[in-house]
Amino acid sequence: MRIIGHLSSTVGAVDILSTKNLNSNENDGVKGLNLHKCILMGKIMKKRKLWLATAAASILVTSPLCGKELPTANEIFNKMGFGINIGNTMEVPGNPTGWGNKFPSEAYIDSVKAAGFSTIRIPCAWDSHAQNSVINQSWMDSVQVVVDRAMRAGLITILNIHWDGGWLEENLKDEKKDEVNAKQKAYWTQIATHFKNYNERLLFASANEPATTDDNYRHESEILEVYHQTFVDAVRATGGNNASRTLIIQGPSTSIDRSVEVYGVDKLPKDVIENRLMFEVHYYDPYTYTLMNEPADWGAIVQPQYYWGTGDNLATGDDVVHNCGYNAWANAMGDPCTQSQMDASLAKMKANYVDKGVPVIIGEFGANDRIGVLSGENYAKHRRGRLAYYEAFMNSSKTNQVVPIAWDTGHEGENNMTIIRRQSGTDGSVFDLDVLNIMRKAYGLGDYVNLGLTHDDNFVDNGDTDAIQNRHVQNSTGLANSMNLRREGFKLLANGNIKLFDINGNMIRKAQGNLNLNELKPGFYIAKSGMDLLKVHIR
Repeated sequence: MRIIGHLSSTVGAVDILSTKNLNSNENDGVKGLNLHKCILMGKIMKKRKLWLATAAASILVTSPLCGKELPTANEIFNKMGFGINIGNTMEVPGNPTGWGNKFPSEAYIDSVKAAGFSTIRIPCAWDSHAQNSVINQSWMDSVQVVVDRAMRAGLITILNIHWDGGWLEENLKDEKKDEVNAKQKAYWTQIATHFKNYNERLLFASANEPATTDDNYRHESEILEVYHQTFVDAVRATGGNNASRTLIIQGPSTSIDRSVEVYGVDKLPKDVIENRLMFEVHYYDPYTYTLMNEPADWGAIVQPQYYWGTGDNLATGDDVVHNCGYNAWANAMGDPCTQSQMDASLAKMKANYVDKGVPVIIGEFGANDRIGVLSGENYAKHRRGRLAYYEAFMNSSKTNQVVPIAWDTGHEGENNMTIIRRQSGTDGSVFDLDVLNIMRKAYGLGDYVNLGLTHDDNFVDNGDTDAIQNRHVQNSTGLANSMNLRREGFKLLANGNIKLFDINGNMIRKAQGNLNLNELKPGFYIAKSGMDLLKVHIR
């Protein structure tokens, strides 16, 4: 196949520029060159109705490098509705079950969709599952299981690089820049390559909460620009649907005010295709109300604030120190916390990004439920205010045209933000029906009734043989008869070599044809034989 090049401005003809094969993988430079030509041909199609250009482009857009042209970021935004995080799970360094949650089940993810959410964010660790910047294949397979469950449920799925020890987000430093940037390129090249044929419902997010300091945030934001540019370049260079996939860029500290001040749309990465970037900030304001659990000495003793809103939602007497808006330095109540503060903040995102053509997601938001911290009437007062907080934020998000994605950790005790259950009881049952119905109402949905869902298995283009559904990944029960890799009691059988990995990507056993499962610790494992994958649950 020959490369078709630029459109002559003088005669309107298509010139042959190169005899490089479109699928050449000689080096990143060739990939980048071919990708630019792929994008260029798309522009030719739009700007010139020439037979040669159209014919050439029809060849290009079906190639493995180019994939198909996916919808724009704004077209994706229009389908995102409101979302939820699978928090404290896949992003746990080294072990997704280490903070108390089970590996995300199909029942849980299906329940997220049935509850009315259109978007799911998968915070994900990579560095702690890699050696010399090479991601363990079994960890990639484990992540793919979760991604495929979300895609199959019909959710718009956001996959990011999360905190994971702070290797990126705590290193916006000159002395660390080259090291971090090399990892950023390596990881995103591997992640993007693995998922390059997934359709437009899979979005990649460069980072999580890249931390900046009060003293040096301007320069740190300049370093962040470098990391984000590397992310975009690495993803685009892998080709396939990644040539036009929507990508998400995080503001400094994911702070609204700091982003508006130093990271406007002119600071976004340069891209080879237009209108394929979104911007991300988080909202936990005020911190004293949403996240603070213990008193702190900030020049005055600041107490956690439990009561949000006005009137009967607020405490009186000595307990006034726990009202949202209390000023510890003045030792008096200041302005109470209401939707007006949310409106002012989110209006900045609308004016500075949304109205300029860049969709915005609020990648995390929420407020701790003080159950167990408070009791009786005090808890009832807190609960009323917390529900009002969620209602106000959802309404403000809808008004200001941003996507609200609730933080949900699965934790069910003190200071939780859980909406959908995944630690106790029925996996995927609703834990906080009041919050769920508030979120639904803001987006025009009635009270929650689980009507189920229809799975969508058509989310991988070009017949990608690495897609979960084409690799016969199954649970260890109810296997297809035609499957090579299978479980019989406490052994795995296959026609070839079998490898067994723990959920963190470490190979723990291997055998030829017959692998013994005795004496394994209870938990989930991934078995692999050839192209077959099998999830193994040891009880």
